[in-house]
Amino acid sequence: MGDDKNLPDEQPSHPLSLSSFFIDEKEVHIWHWDKVASWAAKNGYVFSDSTQLRKKGPYWYEQASELLFPMNMVNWYDAVKWCNARSELEGRTPIYYLDNDHSIIFREGESDIIESQVAWSYSGYRLPTEAEWEYAARGGAYMLKYPWGNVLDGSRANFFRSGDPFDEASTPVGYFNGNQLVIDADNSFNGENVKVSDQVSRYGLYDLVGNVSEWCWDWYYDSWYGENNARKKNTRGPSFEFLAPINALETKPMTRVARGSNFRSKPDAKYGNELRIAFRNTFLPNSTLRRLGLRCVRGDIDDPLWLNTKAVDGFPNWYYMPWFGYYWQSTKTWIFHYRLGWLYPKGKGSYDNWLYFPNHGWMWTGSYAFPYFYSNKDAAWYKYDEENPAFGWFNNVLTGEDKRFGRVFP
Repeated sequence: MGDDKNLPDEQPSHPLSLSSFFIDEKEVHIWHWDKVASWAAKNGYVFSDSTQLRKKGPYWYEQASELLFPMNMVNWYDAVKWCNARSELEGRTPIYYLDNDHSIIFREGESDIIESQVAWSYSGYRLPTEAEWEYAARGGAYMLKYPWGNVLDGSRANFFRSGDPFDEASTPVGYFNGNQLVIDADNSFNGENVKVSDQVSRYGLYDLVGNVSEWCWDWYYDSWYGENNARKKNTRGPSFEFLAPINALETKPMTRVARGSNFRSKPDAKYGNELRIAFRNTFLPNSTLRRLGLRCVRGDIDDPLWLNTKAVDGFPNWYYMPWFGYYWQSTKTWIFHYRLGWLYPKGKGSYDNWLYFPNHGWMWTGSYAFPYFYSNKDAAWYKYDEENPAFGWFNNVLTGEDKRFGRVFP
C-alpha cells in the first residue's frame, strides 16, 4: 500500500494483511440509491436534502437510463446510513451504530461514529477502509500506477478533458466496457486512435480511476503511513481519539478519505497525478459534490438463519419477522407458517433462504425477494398470492399459472 516515488502522504509504501471481503463491481448508481432510499424513508431513515440535488445523466444519451450514472451529492454520513439501509432491505445485519453496544442503528443525523460503534463482524454493507479500497484497485499488482498498467490515455477512464462524450461530468457506471467512445481532447493522450477495450480490473471492477471519487471509512492523516498501527492487520486508519488532538494543535479540520479520483482529476505531475491508485483524496465529511460518490463492501461473513426473528409474547415457540410473518418452531427444524403451512428451512440470515414445501420441493426467497419465490423444481419464479383468502396459492410469473404449494386451508 502506498507509493514511495510520489506524494509524502503516500509514504512509506508498506505491506498489509486484510480479511477477505466482497466489493461492488461498480459505483452505486442513482437508480440503486433511490430504490434503497425509498424503502429507508418508510423505515426511520433520514437523508440530507443534498441527495435530491444529484446530477443525473444527460438527456441526449440514449444507451442507458439517466439514473444509471453514479450517485453524487452524497456526504459521508448519508453514505454510511445508506449502507445500513441497504443491509436492512436485503435482510443483512447493519454495521453502523450510535452506541458501543450496537443497539441503536445509525439512521438519521450526522454523527462522527467511532470504530467501536461499527459492528465489523456483522454481515451488512459498509464503506471500504482505505486499505481495502487500494487492495481491490490494485488487483494483486503492487508496482503499477493504474489498475491496467503505467500508461494512461482517454480510452481507459473518465478524467479531466480525457475525450469521452461526458467530459466535465460522470459517465454511466461501467461505461468503459469495450464500447466507449473517445475523441481528441486536451488529455486524451491519443486514446481516440487506439482500439478500445474492456477496462474491467483484475478483480472484475469498473471505474476505479476517474468518474466519481468514492468515500472510505478512514479519517485522513497525512503521516498515517509512518505509524505502526498503519501496518496492523485490517487497519482502519487513525482513530478519532488519536487524530483529534493532532488536528487541534495544527488547527486543521477533520476530514475523511475518498479514493479513486474523479472526472475533474488531472493527470499532471504538479497535481501529484491524481489518477494513480495510491493517490489519497480527502474531504470534509459533510461535503456534497457532483464528483463524489460511493462503492460498498461487506465482509466475507454470513448470519445464522433468521438471526433477528422475534419471539411472540404469550405464545410459546411462535416467532415473527416483519417480511415473513408468524411461524411456529418445532424441535426438529421444521416450522409451521400460518399461511404457507409446514416448511423445512435452511440458509443464511433473511437474505438466502431455502424452504422445502412437502407438496412441491425446494423454493428460494429472502426479505428482498419476498413474496417472490424461485422454484428449484420448475426453474421458474412464482409470486405468493397474499390477497387470496385461500392459503398457499402461488402464481407463475411468466405463464400466469396458479399452483397451490402451501397450506391447504380453508
